[in-house]
Amino acid sequence: MSSITGIFYRDGQTVKPEIITKMNNRLAHRGPDGSSVWNKGPIGFGHQMLWTTSESLHEKLPFNDEKSGLIITADARIDNRKELSEELGIEDKEEISDSYYILKSYEKWGERCPKYLLGDFSFAIWDENEEKLFCARDHMGIKSFYYYLNENIFVFGTEIKALFVIKEVPYELNERKLALFLIKDILDKNMTFYEMINGLEPSHSLTLTKSGASIKQYWNLDPKKEIIMDSDEEYFQTFKDIFNEAVKCRLRSNFPIGFGLSGGLDSSSIVCTANKIFLKDDKYNPKKLNTFSLIFDEISECDERYYIEKVLDRTKINSYFIKSDDISPLDEINNILRNQDQPFYTPNMSLHNNLFQKANEKGVRVFLTGEGGDEIVSYGQNYIRDLTLSAQWKNLFKEINGYSNNREINKFKIIFEKIIFPFLPLYLKKTIRSHLRRYDNFFIDKDFLRRNGINYINRVNNEINKMENFTSKEFHYYVINSFSHHSAVFEPFDRICGINSIEPRYPFFDKRLVEFCYAIPTEIKLRFGWDRYILRLAMNNVLPKEIQWRVRKTDFSPVYKRNLLLFEKDKIEKLIYNNNEIIGEYIDLEKFKICFKKFKNNNKNVNSSGIWLIILLLSWLKFTKIK
Repeated sequence: MSSITGIFYRDGQTVKPEIITKMNNRLAHRGPDGSSVWNKGPIGFGHQMLWTTSESLHEKLPFNDEKSGLIITADARIDNRKELSEELGIEDKEEISDSYYILKSYEKWGERCPKYLLGDFSFAIWDENEEKLFCARDHMGIKSFYYYLNENIFVFGTEIKALFVIKEVPYELNERKLALFLIKDILDKNMTFYEMINGLEPSHSLTLTKSGASIKQYWNLDPKKEIIMDSDEEYFQTFKDIFNEAVKCRLRSNFPIGFGLSGGLDSSSIVCTANKIFLKDDKYNPKKLNTFSLIFDEISECDERYYIEKVLDRTKINSYFIKSDDISPLDEINNILRNQDQPFYTPNMSLHNNLFQKANEKGVRVFLTGEGGDEIVSYGQNYIRDLTLSAQWKNLFKEINGYSNNREINKFKIIFEKIIFPFLPLYLKKTIRSHLRRYDNFFIDKDFLRRNGINYINRVNNEINKMENFTSKEFHYYVINSFSHHSAVFEPFDRICGINSIEPRYPFFDKRLVEFCYAIPTEIKLRFGWDRYILRLAMNNVLPKEIQWRVRKTDFSPVYKRNLLLFEKDKIEKLIYNNNEIIGEYIDLEKFKICFKKFKNNNKNVNSSGIWLIILLLSWLKFTKIK
C-alpha cells in the first residue's frame, strides 16, 4: 500500500526536484514510513513507504542500481520469491526487497519480466543505458497505475490527484466516462473521469522513449485451457492446496493482520484457512490475526452475527464488531470523495470507511477480504442451458431438482428462466425485459447519452443476449475478465484502505487460483444445484457446516435505503433542488424528482441504485468543481 509517482520529460527538459517532491507529497497519506524522491535529467521518481512485510523494513525506494544502470520505484508484493531466487541467483532472505526481485527480473528478461512475476505490483523502471522507461501493472489489476501522456511529457502516479501537480495535465471532465458510469458499464479498462488521464490496464506494460510509446498485454487467461483430473477428490485437494497457498502468500506481514468477516462462504473460508495455517506453523503468531465485522442491532435482516460467531467459535482469532445501524451513506462524504478522486458504485463506502478506521486503530496494516469468490470460483451460470442443448436429460433434471430444493424455488420458474426464456425470439425477450426493467425509472438524459454515442436499451439487450448464448465456460471467462479487469472494485477499496495505512489483499484473485478455477469442468463448479461446489467440498472440516452449505448471502441494500432516508433526506432534497445547473445536463431532473419522491414513500419499483448514483455524482461534481 505504498505509492509511486514519476515524471519523464520526453522533450529533454530536466526534472526539478521540487516538482517530483510536490507530486510525492500529494500521496503522503499512503506512506507514513518514509518519503523519498530521485531525479536525473529528464526523469524523476517518487515513493511513499508503508511497511507491511519484514522485507519492506529494509527497502529503499526509489532504488538506483548503478551497476546495471536501472532505477526502480514500485508498490509491490512478490509471491514467488523462492522460484525467482533460483532463476536470478538471488539469496531469498529478509534483507532482499520485493522490488529488487522486480529490478533483477527486468535485467534478465527485459520487457517480458512481468509474466514471470507472481503477486500484486505496480512499478516503473528507468533504463539509463537505453534511455527507456518501462512500467507495468499486475495480472489482475490490484495495484493502481494512472498516467498522462503527450508528445512532451509522461506523468504517472498511484492516485490521480498526484498528476494534477503538473501544469500540463488538464483538469477536465470526461463526459463519456460519466455516461458509462451512469449506465453501469464497467467493461472499459482504462478510461477515467478526467480527460486524457488513463489507467494502465491490468496485465499490461507500457514502454516509453523520447520518440515512441507502446502498450502491450503480457498475460491473458487462456480461453481454451482445460484441466481434466482422474477423480473429484483430486480436484478438491488441488483446489485446497492452491487456495491455501494463495492465503498463505497474503499473510506475509510484520504487523497485525485483519480480515473482513461477513459470515459468508468466501470470507469465512479465508479466515478459517488462515487460522489453520497459523496453528500449524510455529513461526506464526495467532495473536496477529483479527477479524472485523459489521453488525446491525436494528436492521436485523442485514445482521450476520449467527454465521460470524460460528466461525469465531472454531478459531483463536481476535474479533471486533462495528455497530453500523446509524452510519449514513453520506457520512464523511467530502473526505471520502477527496480520497477517492472518482465516483464509485457502492453506497456503503462509509460503512467500509468505519471498518478500516477500526482496523487501523488496532495496528492492522494488511487486510484480507473474500472479494471475488463468487466470480472466480463460479456459480456455474448457463450450465443448465448446456445440459439442455446437449440432451443430458438425467443431469439436467438432477440440477433443476437440486437448484429448486436448495433455494426453495419453483421448478417451473427455473425451467422458464434458464431454459425457455433464453430461446425465445429476440423481439419477445426485449418486450418482456422492457416491462420487467421498468425503463420509466431510467432518468439519464437521452440527449446526453446520444451525444456520447450510447443507446442504453439496445446496449443492455445486446449484452444480455450475448451472455445468454454463452456456454457455461464462456460465461465464466466473461465474468472473470469483466470483473477483475476494471476499476470499480479494487480501486475504491484501495483508496479507502490507503487513507487508513492498510494494504488490501485478495486471495481469490491469485493468478494460480484464477487459472485453475476457470479450467476445470463446469460440473465441478455446479453440482446438485450447489454453486461454487468445489469450494464447498474443499472446505470440508475447515468451515462450520452452517456456512459451508449456506445458500444465500446477506443483501446489505436495506442499510443504504433505510439510512439514506433516515439521516439524509433534507440534505438530498437541497442537493436536488439547489444544484440543477450542475446535474441538469446529464439527467432528466423532473423524472428524477418523481422517482425520489417514490423512493421516499418506499415504492419497491423504484430504481434505488440509480438514485444513489445521481446523489453521489452530484456530490462529487459539487465537491471537485471540475470543468
